[in-house]
Amino acid sequence: MNATDQWADVAHWWLLLGGDRRGELVDARTLAGGASGSAVYLIETSGEAGPKEYVLKVASHQTLRARANRELSFYRDLAHHVPVVVPKLVAAIEHSDGTCLLLESAGAAPTPEHWTSARWAQLATELGRLHTQTPTQWTRPPRQPTAEEVEDATRTWESLGHTQLLAPLWEKLDTLYAALSDLPTCLRHGDWHLGNLLTDPADRFVWIDWQEVCLGHGPEDLALLWQRAEFDGHTPPRDAMLAAYAEARRLPADKSLHRATVAAELLLLLIAWPPYLAHAPDPRRARMFHRLERLIDAWKH
Repeated sequence: MNATDQWADVAHWWLLLGGDRRGELVDARTLAGGASGSAVYLIETSGEAGPKEYVLKVASHQTLRARANRELSFYRDLAHHVPVVVPKLVAAIEHSDGTCLLLESAGAAPTPEHWTSARWAQLATELGRLHTQTPTQWTRPPRQPTAEEVEDATRTWESLGHTQLLAPLWEKLDTLYAALSDLPTCLRHGDWHLGNLLTDPADRFVWIDWQEVCLGHGPEDLALLWQRAEFDGHTPPRDAMLAAYAEARRLPADKSLHRATVAAELLLLLIAWPPYLAHAPDPRRARMFHRLERLIDAWKH
């Protein structure tokens, strides 16, 4: 989409949302996009209250609209109740052209100096508090991988030379899911990684992008945060974070929690990572292979 089309798209949705009552559009730039029918814009406006910034999220493709509608449901039904900071929903519309959310601009990406041990532990504490929630009106379970996705992952791991190492796990995926199921059901963010965390002017974490929110057992969120961070070169202090998480969620930091967390990491690495590892630079791939070996050893014991 060129600059003219981008401006036209933003202006179209701004008017549909009644934005002209809030101020005049001054600028717009793309924060994310590229998928068919999907875009996220940072927009600047001017008005009687002075300049303001908003985030405009647009989804027009049918598949992406389903995710946008899920996020809209979260903001309408749950955002006021979750014990974490989230952006304020200003306006939204489900239109024949798509689903659009207008959110207050909530902060900036954390800088490298944020990632002290204390800040990692704070993140785990916030996650534990979120996972104490089990809203009765929210019934969407996480999407389970299809048989085709498992087969594709198996083939990719074979091409990477890990057939013998992983063979016992492919035969017993149900035991990994069973270990997760030992923990209570809870509300999950569903796409919890550093890219979906901002910090506001008070230096609080702001949780964004709730399109994959679902029910689950909890460690799935930790697994994604840890592995995405590790892939990008961070070293999250897993043991300290798991202890902080357990305390905040009011769970015993026992063998069941540890085993469920190992299972969550193994399932994520086994099934979700192969398409990325197949084309990843060697240092990043090596980090994830090393993690896989440690997880398999932990699972055996």
